[in-house]
Amino acid sequence: MTPFNWCESFLHLRGQPISFDRRPYLPSIYSSTARRIVLRCSRQVEKTTFICNTVVYTAVKFPGVRIIIVFPRQEQATVFAKSRLMPVVADSPVIRKILIGDSGRKPQVTHMQFRNKSEIYIRAAYHSGDAVRGIDGDFLFIDEFQDIAGGDLPVLEETLSHSPHRRVLITGTPKSVDNHLEDVFGRSTANEWLVPCACGQRVRLDEKVLGPSGPVCPECSQEIDPSTGLWIPRNAGSHWGDGYTINHLATPWLNYPELLERFDSYNPALFRNECLGLPTYLGDHLVTREEVEACCSERAMAQRWENVPAGGRQCLIAGVDWGGGAASRTVVVIGYIQNDRFIVVHIERYQVREEPDEILRLVAAKCRLFRVQFVSADAGGNGSIYNNLLLKDLTGIERMYGITYAVADQQPQQYKGRLYRWSIGRTPSLGMVFTRVKNRRLDLPRLADSDPFIDEIWCETAEYDDSQRTIKYTHPDTQPDDVLHAINYASTLARYIYDRSAFYSG
Repeated sequence: MTPFNWCESFLHLRGQPISFDRRPYLPSIYSSTARRIVLRCSRQVEKTTFICNTVVYTAVKFPGVRIIIVFPRQEQATVFAKSRLMPVVADSPVIRKILIGDSGRKPQVTHMQFRNKSEIYIRAAYHSGDAVRGIDGDFLFIDEFQDIAGGDLPVLEETLSHSPHRRVLITGTPKSVDNHLEDVFGRSTANEWLVPCACGQRVRLDEKVLGPSGPVCPECSQEIDPSTGLWIPRNAGSHWGDGYTINHLATPWLNYPELLERFDSYNPALFRNECLGLPTYLGDHLVTREEVEACCSERAMAQRWENVPAGGRQCLIAGVDWGGGAASRTVVVIGYIQNDRFIVVHIERYQVREEPDEILRLVAAKCRLFRVQFVSADAGGNGSIYNNLLLKDLTGIERMYGITYAVADQQPQQYKGRLYRWSIGRTPSLGMVFTRVKNRRLDLPRLADSDPFIDEIWCETAEYDDSQRTIKYTHPDTQPDDVLHAINYASTLARYIYDRSAFYSG
């Protein structure tokens, strides 16, 4: 009996026999006999379920075996043990009898000892692999490998050095091509689930197949059926181990409209990682100049409130990126949101000046000229001083938001009267600007007027932040990106106001 058939026969999930119905990609993975297996997957494709099932199969199949399971963080390890592993053992009658018996005693989370002498050690290794030193194991399972300390796989594998089994199973969701998950996947057979098309093409499930109502062949635009796919190895001769990549498009529970919604709302790097299970290529521009140019309309750049389309005059928002130092310039972007499209009506860039009073005077005059009602401006550096001074000069605006970049979004907090403090996620918020560009939901003035500012939008590239273990966006030292940040401040606030204000009716 193959491991796949064994799991279907003996394992229960939520009180019912586990089912792998309409998952043609799973039998090959469960039945692989390679010494190493790596799964590079998007979120929510049952990779942790695979680890759980394989752990139980191994503990029963090989009495007295020692299994080591490693997660980046201890809370992940605890949740896995209590919410995933033990419920499967307790709910599967045959498995419960073999591993626990009639006592009903629950094993310790970090060191599970079972009736048949099999043992499971669960550890965390975010900073280093030291947590597993001194443990002699037979099987090593690593989940969320992309967040495990880089370079520690040899340390973790050393725990198996005296075992006759010495099998390793690695799963994770990709981040960048430089991440160690991508490294081990590249050393494996790197099997891809390719779908045949009537035109003769074998189609890879990536962004190119996203049709209006379902996956299509990028060559001939015919609809394709992911359930008819086959595993095709990229490195058929690999001796390192077997690798497989799975994403949302292959799963039977795919809600295609929701996937398209994520494509429209996620930043490009996040969608590629989380939904398609594909890495982000570092150094690549998030959008191209051509994509930004395609966002330019036939409208001339508005020079005052009266030039703004009537539908946008009721609630104009200014985003200000304050300059500072010898090179950074102050940029003001004025716009509004309509049907989830951010319409930029005016962009102004002020050259570096030694006297800040003149910059403040010009920015305040611009806001009054366009009858701006809300302002969002960066609160770092000079912004901590400029924002208070600008607010005193602009007595007619309703609120001003001082923006600071953070890892994740927080709700705005009232600071002093009309001044609010607001921390927003740098990468997610900038990612939304790029998503708007790609989906034509950023509307710029005509190219002749917008051309001087376009390079400050498309200059951003992807970079891996090793300290945070995540993708971040950066730009060359020789190319400023002040316009991009001013657009980000304005469009983020516009979306926030749009969702909460009676100014907008749809």
